[in-house]
Amino acid sequence: MNTKGNKPARGRPKTMNRDHVLKIAVESYWADGPTGVSINEISRRAGVSKPGIYREFGNEDGLKQAALIAYQATILAPLVDVLTDDVPFGQALQALTDFVLLDHKAHGLPDGCLQVTMCRSKDDLGMLARKSADKFREQTLCGLEQWIERAKSKGQFASNIPSRTAALYIDAQIASAMELQKQGAAQDELEHVFKLALSVFS
Repeated sequence: MNTKGNKPARGRPKTMNRDHVLKIAVESYWADGPTGVSINEISRRAGVSKPGIYREFGNEDGLKQAALIAYQATILAPLVDVLTDDVPFGQALQALTDFVLLDHKAHGLPDGCLQVTMCRSKDDLGMLARKSADKFREQTLCGLEQWIERAKSKGQFASNIPSRTAALYIDAQIASAMELQKQGAAQDELEHVFKLALSVFS
């Protein structure tokens, strides 16, 4: 048989599906917490070898950072849209409420928020994941602050409330709502609590 020109490529062939592993990692860290599931378990759930994960992501810290980046780019994308759409403040506030109060179980999603969970447990994370958690939280705060500033410029938000203070308040209410959801609060209870918290802006 003529094998000329069909020499195998050097090195180990890359067979691991990065997107698949990231999907499993996001779901696992989201459902079980970033410190509640081992890389061995993620490799089992993803059906790939642990060395393969290390080759792709460097180490467990790199995998957690990549999972958070993937979560930010997909799951939190609607929140970014809410904060950047040029719509009246009341309409945007309702869109924010709808995003936070999404029934995760009905959509097959884990309860809570991976970003919130990583921020709250960042002292137990590696340097890469910790830096990304801090970076994304600050981006969220800046997005909230800019959203409020735009509303103020249109006379739709009380000018006597500092924008940073309002951003921190809203961010805290989102985190609290996600924590209540994680604890198993009923959907109607969650809705009442979150709407009550934001009623100060009505």
